[in-house]
Amino acid sequence: MTVNERIQWVRRQLTENGMDACIIPSSDPHMSEYVSDHWKTRAYISGFSGSAGTFVVARDMSGLWTDGRYYVQAAKELKDSEAVLFKAADAGCPTPTGYLAEHLPEGSIVGVNGKLFSAGQVEKMRKEFSKKGIKLELRADYANTLWEAVEKTRPAEVFTEAFLLETKYTGESAADKLSRLREKLEELDADAIAVSKLDNIAWLFNIRSDDIENNPVVISYAFVSKEDAVLFTESSRIPVCVRDGLANEGVSIRGYEEIYDFLESTGSKLRVLCDKEELNGELAALIENNAALTAVPGEDPIPLMKACKNKTENENTHKAYLKDGCALAEFYGWLFEELDKGTSLTEYDCVEKLAECRRAQPLNRGDSFTPIIAYRENAAMMHYAPKPGVSKQLDKSHMLLIDSGGQYLEGTTDITRTFALGEINETERFDFTLTLKGSIALMEAVFKYGASGKQLDALCREYFWREGLDYRCATGHGVGFMLNVHEGPQSFGSPVKLEEGMVLTVEPGVYREGEHGIRTENVVEVVKGDDTEYGQMMKFENFTLVPIDVNCLDVSMLTDHEIKWLNDYHAKVWEKVSPLVSERAKNWLYRYTRPVSR
Repeated sequence: MTVNERIQWVRRQLTENGMDACIIPSSDPHMSEYVSDHWKTRAYISGFSGSAGTFVVARDMSGLWTDGRYYVQAAKELKDSEAVLFKAADAGCPTPTGYLAEHLPEGSIVGVNGKLFSAGQVEKMRKEFSKKGIKLELRADYANTLWEAVEKTRPAEVFTEAFLLETKYTGESAADKLSRLREKLEELDADAIAVSKLDNIAWLFNIRSDDIENNPVVISYAFVSKEDAVLFTESSRIPVCVRDGLANEGVSIRGYEEIYDFLESTGSKLRVLCDKEELNGELAALIENNAALTAVPGEDPIPLMKACKNKTENENTHKAYLKDGCALAEFYGWLFEELDKGTSLTEYDCVEKLAECRRAQPLNRGDSFTPIIAYRENAAMMHYAPKPGVSKQLDKSHMLLIDSGGQYLEGTTDITRTFALGEINETERFDFTLTLKGSIALMEAVFKYGASGKQLDALCREYFWREGLDYRCATGHGVGFMLNVHEGPQSFGSPVKLEEGMVLTVEPGVYREGEHGIRTENVVEVVKGDDTEYGQMMKFENFTLVPIDVNCLDVSMLTDHEIKWLNDYHAKVWEKVSPLVSERAKNWLYRYTRPVSR
C-alpha cells in the first residue's frame, strides 16, 4: 500500500467504528524517544522517517506534527501524500489535540492506543477535549491492525540476550542503587514505584541488551518496594549468570507482560509513586483502579540520580572519548587521503567506514545513534541520514557535516564536526566561525551553583541573535552512560539546575535550507569551580578529542581569548590522540591541530 492508501484504510475504520479521528504518536509503551522497529507505527503510517512526530488521521484530513529539526526532511518525505505538515515549534501552531478540539464537532470521538501515551498526556487530552464534549477512546489501534493483521509486515518485538554492566564501569552496584532509591521513596512518602522508562531500568539494575538499535536498553518494566525489586521482561533471554547476578543484588525476574496482571491483582497495600509523564496511561489506570494500591503523584527520582554521573562513570567516559577521538582520526585520515586520490565516495560510504573505525576500538558496542553524514545542502536537514544507493556524492569542495557517536562499555559518545572538503564560500566561513564562537562561550562559562541549562543557553545563542540567526533545537542535551544518547532531565533548554557530574552536549549550528548546515558539538561534564564568599561556582570540563577545522575559520572574527582556547584545545587533542593512531591518522591530526594565529 502507498501512504495515502494506508491513510484511507484507517479512515474507513474510523467511519465503521463511529469515530472521527485518531492520534498516532512516535512512542512505545515505555515513552521511549527511540523505539524498536515493532513500534515505528507513526513512521509506517505517515511515510515520515524522523524520530519525533505525531500523526493525525481524521475523516477529512491527515497531518504530521514535528519539531524544527525535521521541517526540511518532513516536507520532502510528505510531498507525495495527502498529509499536511504542521511545524510544531513555530509560534501559533496548534497542538494535535488543540487542532482537533477546534475543528471537530461537539460529541466527536477521538481514538488512541492508551499504552502509547503517558498518563499525563491522557489527562491533558481528556481535559482539552472535554471543553467541547469530545470523548477519548483508549483502545483504538487501527494503524497497528493494518500493519500487523492486514499487510502482515509489522516486525516482531525482539528480545536480545541481556548482560550485566560490571561495577568497574558503573561505579555502583544495583543493590546500592536500590538502597538509594528506597531512601528517595521514603522522602516522597511512598512505599513503592512502578518504572517503565527503559533507560531508568537499565541504569537501576546495571543491565543492558540490544533490544533497540543504538540504545542498549532491555525492554522491560520494574516494580520496586521496600522489600522487593522485580524486573518484568522476557525471561528466556536472561542467561543464568545474569539471573544469578541480579538475584545476588536482590532482584527477581517475571514475564514482560505480567506487570499488567501484577498491578491489577496484587493485594499488597502499598503507596505507589506514579510519575504521570513516564507511566503509560494503561499502567497508571491499573494502579488507580486497584483498591489495595494508593497512587502517589510525583516525579520519578531515578532520572536525576542517573544524570549525576559518579567519579567512576566519568573517568570511564574520558576513556570512551579518547577511543572515539582515535576512531574519528582514523576515519578523517582515510577520507582525505581517498579524496586526494580521486576515489569516488558517497555519504553512505562514509557511514560504513566510520562504523568500521569505531568497531576497531576495544570495548565498542556499535553506534549510539544513526549517523548523520550530510554533504552540502543535505546538512541543512538536522537529522538527515544517508541510505545505501540514495546518498550524495562527495566532491572536493564545500563542507561535510558528520554527527555520530559510539557505545562503549566505558560510556556513550556524541560528536559533530563540519569539515571543508575543498574551497568554501564566505557565507560558509562566516557561519562556521560564528558557530565556534557560540560553542566556546558556553563551554567556557562559569556559573553559580543553582543555575539551570536554560539560563545559560543565551550565552551561546547571543552570537547568532546578533546576526539575526537562530537554530530550531536545544543547544545541547544530556547524555547517558552506556545508555541513551539523549538523556534528561538536564539540557540547555531545561529549568533543572545543573549538578556536579551531569554530562551535556554543546552543539549550536547554522542551517540554511538548500545551501549548507554547520554544527560543532563537544560534550562536557559539570564540575565544581571555586568556592567563593558568594557561593559555589561551577564550570564545564570537556570530554571531546577531535580537531575543529581551522581551514574554515575567519580568524579576524575571533578574539585573542578564543584563539588561545582553540590552540590549547588542539594541543590537548594532539597530545592525547596522536600516540594511539596510525601514521596516516597522525599525519591528518598534525595538519588539523596546527596553531592558529592572526
